[in-house]
Amino acid sequence: MKQLIRFIENINAQMGISLPDEWQALPEVEIARRFIQGINAYFFQTRENIGRTSFRGDELKYFSDFHKFWEKHHREILNAHIAPQQVRKAAEALSKAVRVYGKDILNVTHETRGLAPKAIAQVRFFTANQDFREPPENQFDKYLEDPSRFDAQEIANEPEEFLRFLGMTRLSQTDKRLDFARNAARFLIEQKIDAFGLAELFQQDALKIRDALIHARNIGYGAKKANMFVRDMVELGVWTDLRNFDQIDVASDINTMKLALRTRILQTDIPLLSSFLDIFCYQYEYIDEMSALAWRAVWEEWKKEDPETAPRSPCLMDFLLYRIGREYCKDMLVEYHCEKGHTFFYFGGRLRKCRVCPSSRHSSVSIVSKRLPCQVSWDRLPRHENGSLFLSDTNLLHVFDGHCIFETVCQPNTDSFHPFDPPKSISVKGRTGWVSAYADQERGGGGLMS
Repeated sequence: MKQLIRFIENINAQMGISLPDEWQALPEVEIARRFIQGINAYFFQTRENIGRTSFRGDELKYFSDFHKFWEKHHREILNAHIAPQQVRKAAEALSKAVRVYGKDILNVTHETRGLAPKAIAQVRFFTANQDFREPPENQFDKYLEDPSRFDAQEIANEPEEFLRFLGMTRLSQTDKRLDFARNAARFLIEQKIDAFGLAELFQQDALKIRDALIHARNIGYGAKKANMFVRDMVELGVWTDLRNFDQIDVASDINTMKLALRTRILQTDIPLLSSFLDIFCYQYEYIDEMSALAWRAVWEEWKKEDPETAPRSPCLMDFLLYRIGREYCKDMLVEYHCEKGHTFFYFGGRLRKCRVCPSSRHSSVSIVSKRLPCQVSWDRLPRHENGSLFLSDTNLLHVFDGHCIFETVCQPNTDSFHPFDPPKSISVKGRTGWVSAYADQERGGGGLMS
């Protein structure tokens, strides 16, 4: 109880509001009851006549009084802003990386198995709108296995069979995935085209294609996935003459947002909130939007200072940024302490025996700390005897031999560096999302389910 009492006192002290003397006369458990009940009611319970909000075309009841407040004020509280000095450093870092490693580091690495452009477009249209959460089987291999599975009419008729064919029925939020597959198929059928025909339908205009996908009802294409789809169609040689391609942004996701925050090209006045408080994902969508703008600012600076190395659209940066965030910018480097008295680094936290001692099978180890690879000297990273990093050779660290191209931007070994984490989101309308978690103040209970 003492810890909660101190927390209440500290909150009031930070706001400059003194607690009345008589509050301490209450039993601690009664203070705890009143405080927790009030916090729960404000943040997580709804009530009669609380009002309604619009969300992606639907009208929904407010989740709580905090929901109303957060919807209105989240932008001014977070105050996300782009830092010009950091933008300049990031542009310089990307320019240098392309000059050192070549433009191939920007390439999308989908293996299309030699498929024709029409087939590539159809496969990507029906897979880019789905969230795989983990790398799926090669989607183009699936097309070669049975091309008829990607027929729009067949998907519209049997979307569950299509998801089963892709191996996605084991993933969560199946109802949402079924809607995305079915509605995307109907979108093409109604337009009397296949996915390849989108370019002609929208006058070879990248912006019109992207916006049409975003505004089509419930087909799974938000800004991120629409940007990614258009990018892939150009990068994979499907559409070769699109107008306004330079208006397509980085396909922002948790990895590109993470990099934007850690490089400090995007800054906020307070660290981001937990997704448990980001009711209806306002923070997530705001940071997603601002991250795309921040990376566009980097691209504009890069194009201005070194047009020879800059790509022709900011969206062509995103595969590299995504890979750095996913494969490099995570706490996967572990410092171990050996029972013989020395320490060493290794990738991953499952090591049980020392890899340094000659008699390693007799030397047990324990974890000291976890770090980002960029926070340790290049020559202390775990390597094979031939000098290559002790990682899969497909990992981006191999390309840069353990260095990060953004080290001069983030400065990970200085006191100013903060490894900020990206926002997370909780599904608004999923089976275990916000809409299924309503709780009335008079009834209690409610909440998110695992």
